[in-house]
Amino acid sequence: MLVWAHGLWGSPNGSKITAIRESGIEAISPDFNEMELIDRVELIEKTIEDGNFVLAGSSWGGLACALTAQRTPDKIKGLLLLAPALHFPEPPNENPENLRAPDDIPVVIIHSITDDIVPISASKDYLERSKDNVKLIEVEDNHVLENSIELIISEAKKMLNY
Repeated sequence: MLVWAHGLWGSPNGSKITAIRESGIEAISPDFNEMELIDRVELIEKTIEDGNFVLAGSSWGGLACALTAQRTPDKIKGLLLLAPALHFPEPPNENPENLRAPDDIPVVIIHSITDDIVPISASKDYLERSKDNVKLIEVEDNHVLENSIELIISEAKKMLNY
């Protein structure tokens, strides 16, 4: 099962999660509106208590997923990060340079080379700090990745073994 974390200005029923669900993927999408980053991470942790989830998140939601995976790697079977704000120094990510992917979890990052909100360098730095289990897919799109929905769905299905 996929757990979706929307971005700072997103919603639990936004265009990406709607397209993901319409593709046949079963997904849980908590509402993170008006929540601080630490509260988002804690809500994801509660949501995945039973383990064996793929976490997918966009922008600030991607950061929340990456932090959750670092804190509870035994509950995660994959991470799909979309233009993740991994460089953002918000508690519990006070030192973004310490954020790295857990060793045994496959991580796919989809990030636009022309993203004007979260620089692709945030994903490249995370990739460099992590082991070989992180794959960065660079696309030409905007921060919302509205032209990369099919790619997002394809990568989610691979992680979920659909």
